[in-house]
Amino acid sequence: MPAAWRRWLAITALGLAGCLSPTLPLPPPEEPDSIQQGIDGVWELRGDCLAGAEVIVVNERTGRGAVFVDLQQKGRYVVLIEGEPCDVAVISQSSGDEGSGEIRTVLREVEGGIDADPTACTE
Repeated sequence: MPAAWRRWLAITALGLAGCLSPTLPLPPPEEPDSIQQGIDGVWELRGDCLAGAEVIVVNERTGRGAVFVDLQQKGRYVVLIEGEPCDVAVISQSSGDEGSGEIRTVLREVEGGIDADPTACTE
C-alpha cells in the first residue's frame, strides 16, 4: 500500500474516532429554589439554568406549559404556569441543538429551596 494511502487511512481513522467519542448530555436545570402560588391558579417557578438556555416547564396533568429563554445570559429562569397545588411540573432545558434530561417538581410553596409546608402534598 502506498504511503499516501496509509496517511489518508490514519487521518480518516483519527477523525472518525473523534466523531464517535461520546459527549455528555446537557444536565437538566436545577430544581426550583422558589415556587410561589399566585392568583387564578398561576404558579411562579424560579431556579438556576445554563446561561442562555431555553427552559421548558410543562404541567404533567394539564399538558400546558411555558418556555423561558435566558436572553440576558444570567443563568436563572422564571416561568409562570397554570396548575393546582400538588400538580407535577416537568422541567428541561436546551442550548443550541442540545437538550437536557428532565426533572419533576411538585407545585407547592417553596422559598430558598425549603418547603413552606413539607406535608402539603402528602397523602
